[in-house]
Amino acid sequence: MSPPTQNDRNAIPYYLVLRAGCPPYVLNVDRLVLRREASSLLIAFARARGTRTSIADDAWNDFSGSESFSLIERMDVQAWALVRGAESEHQLGLLATL
Repeated sequence: MSPPTQNDRNAIPYYLVLRAGCPPYVLNVDRLVLRREASSLLIAFARARGTRTSIADDAWNDFSGSESFSLIERMDVQAWALVRGAESEHQLGLLATL
C-alpha cells in the first residue's frame, strides 16, 4: 500500500474507541467512523503506543446518540489517540494498514 497523501488523510485511523462487550470503532481525524472493527494489531498498537484521550465533544455526543449508546455507555468509553502529529507519511501509511 502506498503512503497516504494529503488528500486521503481522512482514511487514516486517528482514534480507537473501545466499549465493553461491543466491537471497537476506528475513527478518522474528524472523528467519523472508518470502520466498526479493529484488528488485534491495531488494538495492541493503541494500548502500547497510543495516548489515552477523551473524545467527549459535540461530534462524539451526536455520533453516540445516533448509535443509541446509553448515557452510561457514552461516559464509559476507552479511547486512544493513535496519531501524535510527528509521524512520517510512511508511518501513517503503515498505520492505515492495521
